Amino acid sequence: MIKFFIFIFIIINSVFCKNTETLGLVTKTKGKVEYQKYSDKKFTTDIYKGLGLYGNDRIRTGDNGFSIYRYLDDASSIKILKNSDIRIEGRIKSRSIVKNVEINNGVLNFNIDNQADEYFTIVTPTSVATVKGTEFWLICNGPEGDKFLGIEGEVEIKNIESGRTVILTEDTQVLSTSNGNISTQNMSIQELDQIEDLEQENGNYDGSSDIDTGFDDSSGTQDDISGDSNINSDSENILRIELEDSLGNTKEIIIKYK
Repeated sequence: MIKFFIFIFIIINSVFCKNTETLGLVTKTKGKVEYQKYSDKKFTTDIYKGLGLYGNDRIRTGDNGFSIYRYLDDASSIKILKNSDIRIEGRIKSRSIVKNVEINNGVLNFNIDNQADEYFTIVTPTSVATVKGTEFWLICNGPEGDKFLGIEGEVEIKNIESGRTVILTEDTQVLSTSNGNISTQNMSIQELDQIEDLEQENGNYDGSSDIDTGFDDSSGTQDDISGDSNINSDSENILRIELEDSLGNTKEIIIKYK
């Protein structure tokens, strides 16, 4: 799976001019999901699987909204649940992506591959989290504060108001509030149940056949790729990706794979 995304990453960024940096692709969308391109002032509902994402693009979801996007260099993914607002930032450096996201509010699952040279940075109104490679949930209540729930790996979390820093680890939670307080503790049964509920909600969207994109978001094997592709023969699939450059020119990349 990772090699497949790296292959797409190289193709996409060789097709367009160097000042256009495609950071990721929307791989699933369901319900009310809106998208704001970096060059536009308004949101649109024209968000679809295969949509290329650039720095300063925004995605927000409504009461029944759900979306997933993946980065092109290593297949790190972010699952965006209902009532969320996220701004995608980053830049390409030596065939890898320095990843940053700004979260205004919402519930999100981060599944981040090990980052080679740079940290993955997440900024909320209350906290700054830096990640090398891990999985965790973030519940961002806007300016009120954040709850981080650790699944695996480590996340360094800094409270913006106080400057204090703690480490989120597996089966722990971190609470960071707007008044400068930040604390870490082991998860209780309540938090474990909360994660189970989030996973169930995520699974309800993730398993819906009408949002399949050709990428398996629960497995790391390339053999599971099937999705929205048209089948020309018994063994050949086609993946179509439509991208737009900074000048508004659109191109469709067609990738055939077996």
